Amino acid sequence: MPEAGLRRELVKNRWLLSLAVLATVGATVWAWQLAATGFSPSPRLTDRGVIAVALDASQTGVTAPVQVDVAYNPGTGKAGTTSLSLVLQHEFGAVPEAAPPTAVIVLICGELATGIDMVNNVYQPVKWKPVQPRSENGDYWSMLGGSMSRCVYTRVSLDSGDAGLRQEILSGVSQTTCARASGPRLLYVLPGLTTLPPASAGDIAFRPLPPGSKATIDLDNQPGDFNAQTASPQLPDSGVLRWTRELAPDGAGPRSYRLSGELFDTAAKQQRDLFMAGALAGVAGGGIMLVLEAAVQLLLNGCRKRAANPQAVAPPPQSQDRTAEPDPITPPAAAPPPQHRGRSVSVAVAAAVGAAAVLILLRRRRDRRRP
Repeated sequence: MPEAGLRRELVKNRWLLSLAVLATVGATVWAWQLAATGFSPSPRLTDRGVIAVALDASQTGVTAPVQVDVAYNPGTGKAGTTSLSLVLQHEFGAVPEAAPPTAVIVLICGELATGIDMVNNVYQPVKWKPVQPRSENGDYWSMLGGSMSRCVYTRVSLDSGDAGLRQEILSGVSQTTCARASGPRLLYVLPGLTTLPPASAGDIAFRPLPPGSKATIDLDNQPGDFNAQTASPQLPDSGVLRWTRELAPDGAGPRSYRLSGELFDTAAKQQRDLFMAGALAGVAGGGIMLVLEAAVQLLLNGCRKRAANPQAVAPPPQSQDRTAEPDPITPPAAAPPPQHRGRSVSVAVAAAVGAAAVLILLRRRRDRRRP
């Protein structure tokens, strides 16, 4: 029966069909995984909060400018955290040696205040207290990026340092991240830095830093292959990822510092993955053609067998005249020899698909072993 012949052909070519199906499915899945990283969306990150530095309201005689330096290290420590250091100091020679210590209030607001843990320059833990505002003020809401109830504060005394310099250093970690990566693209969102106009909140009262006070915001320990592309506010053309600004007494200033760029090594790996995904797509296409070719070959073999073995036809009735010689019986034509060309082509295509898959797999493993 023709159905039995098709089943025999299917059993005879089962390994070839299995190889074609496995090569097609495996190459398709692998190509999809490799190509997925090549179409990653742009990274997004909301504002991380604000650091506000102000004088205690009782410091009415302080007129020397205060320098505020903040350095962020989003790439160090545990994942999802940000290491930072805050340096407060008077300029050299600006504060007489006999002057009393300068009392400064530091507020950390917004996401940056989440799990904040810092120590001072003598490695004593910094005690943070929540701010209890008496009433909401629209100006403070704008400067701090939200309600003051989302802020914590601490008092800092500038009474140590070298001759002619008084400073305090706070360093630690926040349980929030200031960096977000997506494929080869990397985005940094650093908290803003400002001072505050005269006001009071709960048990604290403060006034702005003296005129001429300056601030610097540094981004340290960025990846070695990071290439900065866009920044807001604009970075100076100095080759250093650092913003410098004067702290206006009215508290005006950017609420965040954004920097986006590209990781060259990750981008190169992404291009390599896309190339391999294209090669695997070709392997998958070859596997599909192999399956179709095998299916067509099975159908052709079935048609050939049906043509070579026609159904038996009843012999015509013999004449009553026994003297007539019977017609000679012509034997049926021999079936044509089986054609092995189609199977040879299938084996060649399967070998090519398998060789391509093995080469791609070996190259993938070699790339993973590279440091």
